[in-house]
Amino acid sequence: MAFAGSLIVAVTGATGLVGRRLVQDLSLDGRIERVVAVGRNAGALEELASADRDKISFAIADINDIEALRKAFDGCAVVVHAAGFVDPLADREAIFKVNVQGTRCAIDAATQAGCKQFIQISSLSVITGQGDQYDLDESAPLVMCGENYADSKVEAEKTAHQMLDGNLSLGDEALQLTILRPGFIYGPHEQAWMPRLLNSIRSGQAALIDGGKRMTNVVYVGNLSRAVSLSLLNPKAYGQDFNITDGQKISKKDLFDALADGMGYPRVTRKIPRPLFAMASAVVSKIAPHLSVEARTKLARFSPGAFRLAAVNQGFSIKKAENLLNYVDRIPFATAMKDTLQYFKAEK
Repeated sequence: MAFAGSLIVAVTGATGLVGRRLVQDLSLDGRIERVVAVGRNAGALEELASADRDKISFAIADINDIEALRKAFDGCAVVVHAAGFVDPLADREAIFKVNVQGTRCAIDAATQAGCKQFIQISSLSVITGQGDQYDLDESAPLVMCGENYADSKVEAEKTAHQMLDGNLSLGDEALQLTILRPGFIYGPHEQAWMPRLLNSIRSGQAALIDGGKRMTNVVYVGNLSRAVSLSLLNPKAYGQDFNITDGQKISKKDLFDALADGMGYPRVTRKIPRPLFAMASAVVSKIAPHLSVEARTKLARFSPGAFRLAAVNQGFSIKKAENLLNYVDRIPFATAMKDTLQYFKAEK
């Protein structure tokens, strides 16, 4: 690897899907002396750290509290910024406060703490928009599409680049930026989209848009974790953005069939034309911010994010990550989905 000796890594959003997996995987990495799990939920952080007191410590900090973050990052060489607000229908201001302002605060804190690298977990939604994409690479421009979550990730990337791009010329003395853009992340403990989709399939409400022929861009949380590990203090990752998926061509129908078969549910056969689904999504996105959390949850299957998952062709190239990071030893979709669904079957 690109570094020698031990190091300390901080992970924000440590009790979420990505953060939890990162803390667990990094704590098993012999190159890492300690992992600092950073978040707001003291009980969940305590439980996470209890897995290995010698390798995992925790720090309670709100993502917008620079001083608390600075203390959490003290002594850390790398900050992996996995904290984020992922409710697809939440109020725009609330999402931006966490995803954009929180990124700014985390970078400020990492700079003040003298960290060497800031690895930002972004999203492929920043270059997706609402139209079909085919083999899209990192040279594609950022696209504001009107979806609150996706737009917040666009602004978060812009913020990170504005704050840190000049550091590349300063070498090891300055905080270096690496951005990883995962697709729809799945794995044990996923709560943002998979439980809703599983419930829709179970209840017979799910439908294949135009037959489910378009590609999806899913990524197993374990593969994303590997991409983070490969980026740690790796000069080839400095100043770079990387698309991260499982690297397999998985259609919407493939995804729905895998979920249905793995859970023992009937396969989805109902079909809906894309224009009709797009119309419903547009209506829901306009009224959702004025509804209760319960009402938003019920309508989430019509959210713009759900539209991207079910109706937009999402073809993204990961050749850059393969070539620069050696992101090649990935867990196959079938194996990863089996592991994921074992968790959800146990939770039923």
